[in-house]
Amino acid sequence: MVCPPALALLLALLPGVAMAVDDASARISIVLGERGIEAVARGDLAGAQRLFERAIVANPANAPAYAHLGAVHHATGDVRLARKYFGIALSIDPTELDALSGLARLDIAEGNREAAAERLRVLRIHCESCEQTRDIARMLESGPGAP
Repeated sequence: MVCPPALALLLALLPGVAMAVDDASARISIVLGERGIEAVARGDLAGAQRLFERAIVANPANAPAYAHLGAVHHATGDVRLARKYFGIALSIDPTELDALSGLARLDIAEGNREAAAERLRVLRIHCESCEQTRDIARMLESGPGAP
């Protein structure tokens, strides 16, 4: 079956269209993400997870929400899901600092200091003085037994 050119173009653009959201949804996503961060600060990881998931539903291109969801999964011990969500965040925004530092932390915990050092290099390119960069640098400087 041959597609008309207009349909072929629409199908080619579909992934981009699926990520497009209106301003209201983008704002809701940001608010939900902020509430998720507050829930983490209170120690309510289950509530934070739900809020970050809702933020992602409202705006599937919300890279920080994916990064924070990865951090929640890391905190609950689910390294596989933590890596998954950090990776999604970086696929949306390759400069997402929390995702880069989250993956570096996982790399250090798994003994893969070379991968963590590469992530630190990228962090330094994007924000030399950021907390995430300083934390990963300290972890790598503290030796092989670092968490």
